[in-house]
Amino acid sequence: MSIEISNPREPQNGNCNDAAAETATQKAIHQLKENYCKKLKVKVAELNESEVTYDGAVMVYEKKKCAFVKTEKNYLLVRNLELRIGVEVIQASEEIKKNVTAYQTQNDALIAALKAVVKTAQDTKAKFGELREAADKLGSCKTDSAYAVQLKILGCNAGNDCNDQVRQEQMERKPDSCRNVCKILDELISIPGSLSQDIDIIGNAAAEIVGIQSFSNIGTLTRFQQDFAGNAKAFDDLIQLQLTSGGISLKKAQDDLTQSIKNVTQAGYTLYNKRDEVQTEDKTKDYLCCHKCKCIAGCGCEDENGDEDNRLKKCKCDICDICKEVTEIYSCDTPSAHTSID
Repeated sequence: MSIEISNPREPQNGNCNDAAAETATQKAIHQLKENYCKKLKVKVAELNESEVTYDGAVMVYEKKKCAFVKTEKNYLLVRNLELRIGVEVIQASEEIKKNVTAYQTQNDALIAALKAVVKTAQDTKAKFGELREAADKLGSCKTDSAYAVQLKILGCNAGNDCNDQVRQEQMERKPDSCRNVCKILDELISIPGSLSQDIDIIGNAAAEIVGIQSFSNIGTLTRFQQDFAGNAKAFDDLIQLQLTSGGISLKKAQDDLTQSIKNVTQAGYTLYNKRDEVQTEDKTKDYLCCHKCKCIAGCGCEDENGDEDNRLKKCKCDICDICKEVTEIYSCDTPSAHTSID
C-alpha cells in the first residue's frame, strides 16, 4: 500500500522547509503533522502485519480442513468396518458357540444310544447263543430214538404199524394245545439259527456306526469354535481400539479446525479494522495536508473582468484571501516536500 503524506509547503512570505521562516503556529502545526505521519506509518505497518497474519491463518485453516477431512474419512472407514464386519463376526461367534454346544450334546446322546445298542446286541447275541444251543439239543432229542414214542404220541413221527387212518384218529384225539406241536418244535429248532445270524448283523452294524461316529470326532468343533471366537474377539478389539483412537483424533482435528476458523474470522475482522483505521488516517491526512478552501474555487476574485456591479464582490474576495492564508498555514504544495509511506 502506498500512501503519500504531504509536508507543510512554502507559505507566501517564505520557504516552509526553512524553520527560521516559520511562525510559531506553523511550527506547532508542522510538528503535529510529523507526529501524525509517524502514527500513520505505524498503522500501515500494523495493516501489513494483519494481512500477513490473515494469509497465514487462511493457510493454516486450509491445512486443518484437509487434515479434518482425511481424519474423518479414516474414522468412517473404521466405523463402517466395525458395523459391517466386527459386529457380525462377534454375533456369528456366539451363534456358532450355541450350535457347537447343541451338536456336542446331540453327539454325546447319540454315542450313548449307539453304545447302548451295541451292548444290547451283544447281550442279545449271548442269549440267542443259548437259545441256539437249546435248539440244537431239542433237534438232537427229536432225532434220538429214545424219544420216538413221545414224538409218535405227539404225531411228529409216524410208526410202521399205524396207517393213515389211525394217525388221523390219534391227531383228532390230541388236545388243542398240542395240535401244532410238531410245527412249533420245527420252528424252535430252525429259527434260533436265523436269529443268531440277524443279531450278528445288527451287532456288527452298530459297532461300525460307533466307529464312524468316533472317527467324525464332533468334539473337535469345540476347539475350532474356541479358536474362531478368540480370533474374532482379537479382530474386533483391534477395530474398537482403532475406533477409539480415531474418535480422539477426529475430535482433536475438529477442535483444531474450529480454532482455525475462529482465528481466520478474528484475523479477518482485525484486518478489516486495520484497513478501516488506515483509510481513516489517510483521509484525515489528506484533509490536513492537502486542505482546500471551498471559498477559493470559482470565487471570481482573480477575474478582473468580473461583475463590477456586484456590491459584495470586494467582501467575498477579502474572505477568500483570508481562506488562502489559513490554507497556506496548514500545508504546502511543494512537490519535493511529499513523503511516501509503503
